[in-house]
Amino acid sequence: VSYLITSLSTQMNSKTCCTFFTGIIALATSISFFVILVGSQRTKPFTPCAGQWGPVIYLHRGNVTYAQENTFDAVVNGAVLNGANPEIDVRVLKDGESVLFHDQSMLRTAGKDKQINEVDIAEALSTSILEEIDGYNYTFTNSIPKLETVVEAICNADKNIGIDFDTKTSAAAKAGVKAIKNSACTDTKDNVIWSTPYPGVVTTLRKELESNGMDNRISMFMPSGYYSVFGLKFFMKTRIIQRLFSGTSIVSFHKTVHDAESELVQSWVDDGWCTGIWGIVPEEVAAYNADYYVVNEAPIFPDLPFGGQGGDGPPKETIYEDDSLFYYNLFVALAVILLFGSIGLFYSGFRCHVRRKKEVEDEDEEEDEN
Repeated sequence: VSYLITSLSTQMNSKTCCTFFTGIIALATSISFFVILVGSQRTKPFTPCAGQWGPVIYLHRGNVTYAQENTFDAVVNGAVLNGANPEIDVRVLKDGESVLFHDQSMLRTAGKDKQINEVDIAEALSTSILEEIDGYNYTFTNSIPKLETVVEAICNADKNIGIDFDTKTSAAAKAGVKAIKNSACTDTKDNVIWSTPYPGVVTTLRKELESNGMDNRISMFMPSGYYSVFGLKFFMKTRIIQRLFSGTSIVSFHKTVHDAESELVQSWVDDGWCTGIWGIVPEEVAAYNADYYVVNEAPIFPDLPFGGQGGDGPPKETIYEDDSLFYYNLFVALAVILLFGSIGLFYSGFRCHVRRKKEVEDEDEEEDEN
């Protein structure tokens, strides 16, 4: 390429060179768009998964009918001791200790106007979980448990139990892997998974698992409304995130996405991915075909008119609205325009080069005659 550019530049005038180089840039950009938009659509999982794992059911934040979410009672006594797999949320405190807690804010479940990462372990353990959460009265308070205490109790109760670690930070990823590595649980590959919506956390998880000699599966859950103007469907179709951040074998979507995009979800399965679903209650499991299910085993919360379980901010209904492929089609059209534009530029540059060459030959002939 370097030789071609040098050769062209010595034989053409500046206008012709500019035309050719612009064509090269347009062609390279067009090819890049096609590679990103089309080439990444067949991205495979980190390890083959479809048909090799599941189905597995995890109880969202533990058995929340039994006790408050992410407490020892909900996770160990309510779920594990009744033969159910818990899904738990890991948070890291300001002193590096880890606890089970869902929200960033402590207000909803602990009544304290602080961020969970602003307290140390002493304050966390001395903070009570409220008796009433999201309008439902449990008739008793509870406490925030340490991650290591919960994992140790789970593994002592059942070494083969499944755990889904909902992990939103790299620090939480490291804490979860360490807790399992140091626990009595042994063969965890088919039971213990990590879930995250963040590509950077996927990278951390994969490094931590490999450095500890573990090959557990990682799930990337993809919430609707998180993908700016592009929308969730753009990334479902292109798989650009999975192409750029390798390490996951499972992809998970809310039930509203499964309802609307069954064919697109199936395309992931066809390429070897396992799929997960969340936002469902136990009675809905049979209606969906997935490899793992995060199920709300919970009471009806009066303060949550749209159902489900609470979180940071006011309650809102989960609606799959970012289902447009406008930007996908726009980029495809732009790639086509650039492709034909580059052809036109190359043709124009070639015509200019031929015309200029003819002018030079005519000038040389005139000089010879003179």
